[in-house]
Amino acid sequence: MFKLTCFASITPEDLEKALKGLRFVAKKDGYEWYVDGHVFRIEPFKNQSRDSSKGYRVYFNGAIDGGIYLFDSSLGWLSPRIIGIEYELSHSKMKSTDWINDLNRRMSFQTLDIRGLFQKGRVNCVVVNDSLQLQIRTTKGKQLKLIECLKEIETLRDELLPNDFDLFSFHQEGVAV
Repeated sequence: MFKLTCFASITPEDLEKALKGLRFVAKKDGYEWYVDGHVFRIEPFKNQSRDSSKGYRVYFNGAIDGGIYLFDSSLGWLSPRIIGIEYELSHSKMKSTDWINDLNRRMSFQTLDIRGLFQKGRVNCVVVNDSLQLQIRTTKGKQLKLIECLKEIETLRDELLPNDFDLFSFHQEGVAV
């Protein structure tokens, strides 16, 4: 699931009113849009600052195109400042040591800490509780470009996921006439 951290100049109460027209449902911790097993959730920070910028975490699963569309529809009109994008990558056959060994073998990853901190480009890879966190953070005073960062994380995710390929279960696709 992707997790975005952003700041926008709208209070959680005003955001709730704005999201009702988009069929979001108010939940205990935020606002949720759910269809066909996919979720898009916006959670305001528990402790908000007193200035005009309010903090939000946005979670979504599924294709990044759908996440981008829902983000633009729900928060895009507020020109939010995105400061962090994360993705938690887990696989039933991979434990923490497996992730660390796999990343150590790959020459394109720079080891920052042998206990499970790696980097490829501007994506940080952190091994935590038998999963791998892919993170892009902004530097102070800057903001991230949503589409560019999501595609970068998606490309890295596809590269890192173990390939479950069975040579003996070949499926032939036909051509529709």
